[in-house]
Amino acid sequence: MNIVLASDDNYVPLLTISIVSFLENNQNDFEEINVFILDDGITNQNIEKIKNTVNKYDCNVSFVKSKNIENLSSKIVSLERDNIASFTTYSRLFIASLLPDDIDKIIYLDCDILIVDSVKQLWDEDISDYYCAGVLDCCNTTVQEMLGISEEDNYINAGALYINLKKWREDNVEEKFIEFIMNNQNRYYQHDQGIINDTFKNKIKIISPKYNLQGYFQYMSYKISKKFMGIDYEYYSKDIVDDARQNPVFLHFCGANFFRPWQNEKHPFVNVYKKYAKLADCESVMESSANFNNKLRLFQKLSENKLGDFVLGLTPYFLVKNVLNKNAVKEMEMEFEKAKQN
Repeated sequence: MNIVLASDDNYVPLLTISIVSFLENNQNDFEEINVFILDDGITNQNIEKIKNTVNKYDCNVSFVKSKNIENLSSKIVSLERDNIASFTTYSRLFIASLLPDDIDKIIYLDCDILIVDSVKQLWDEDISDYYCAGVLDCCNTTVQEMLGISEEDNYINAGALYINLKKWREDNVEEKFIEFIMNNQNRYYQHDQGIINDTFKNKIKIISPKYNLQGYFQYMSYKISKKFMGIDYEYYSKDIVDDARQNPVFLHFCGANFFRPWQNEKHPFVNVYKKYAKLADCESVMESSANFNNKLRLFQKLSENKLGDFVLGLTPYFLVKNVLNKNAVKEMEMEFEKAKQN
């Protein structure tokens, strides 16, 4: 089986922890595991550290220079580094060209994901008719409306993707990505995630949230999580989310520092993260605790006990939605404005 992660030199500790957590939980389920790292400037010293750690396991690790995507097509004029928030994240759009042609499917994972169970069931999923499989994003309702995304459009989070590279090559989707980038000149939401959702609309297989359990759902009940994510459509059913919370495979620590166990000592999965950080010889990453603003600190206090959970449950949805919508729209407008300036 094949997994792909992307990183620059700053994220090497998180990258290493993610890889180790994957290997610890999957090395006995596959005859061969190939780990591909899209390398956006990782130093030789850190490459050796990663290799030394990964060599403890029965797998193949390859470093692929993601800088190569700058030379894939002369049309990618808007992918200059000064014009985007993160060059590394765009490399996933060109995995079909960066990886060997005989690799038909891969699992792509962001570095802020911890793998805590086997992916064999996912790997056995039939995605022959889809460009990829993914988990619905916890998308704020107002932002969803502003983007013209309906519930039927199934807007996914691109941090964890099961990708059909064979279909990508057959349908030449990289040219479609390039066309989208050229036509929009980076004026789209959430960077490559927005590109993937727009290009693959209705050709994405929706899978269980246990393969990308995000933010609030790691912390709180289904009802309160939906409320504080600003979701007033069904999303997944309560039973599906509860099952994912009890049996996660990919824990995605995306969003604010509050949702990162290496920066939040009270995170519900902090001890699990410490376990894999130790195995990866990256325990120093746990020393970087973050300072939360007053709102996040209050939210943390409320989420720590049943009384706080009760208070959050009583908070009127329309009040929460009003605050969340304003913040989400402001964030979106700032992202668009930054793109225009570039």
